Amino acid sequence: MAINNNQQKILTLVEGKAADIQTIDNNLLMEKAAVAMAIAKLRETLDKLEGHLNDREFQKASHVGYDELAHHFVYVQRTLAGLQTAAYQKEGLISNIAQEASAAYEEVAPHVDQKMQMAEKR
Repeated sequence: MAINNNQQKILTLVEGKAADIQTIDNNLLMEKAAVAMAIAKLRETLDKLEGHLNDREFQKASHVGYDELAHHFVYVQRTLAGLQTAAYQKEGLISNIAQEASAAYEEVAPHVDQKMQMAEKR
């Protein structure tokens, strides 16, 4: 009986945090998109660099490497930092719910993930 009460408490708390969960889910999706765009720009620049190397245009290759490639690499790192921050926010929310419910993190996480997937389907 205690297990059912605990599960119900978790579900109630998760439902009460639905807006926060949706915000975090949106943040994760936006940050994931930013990382994907940054990686695409990095790949494009690597292709450009490779083209210069294949054409034996070493000075142009060097310029692309030191300027564009370095810029896009830093951009990937920055977008990954944003993604990591959003992931930490999700973990913090799960931990807070688990603490309120006197439950383990692992008991709460699937319910939060399910709520995020529900928001994704909308």
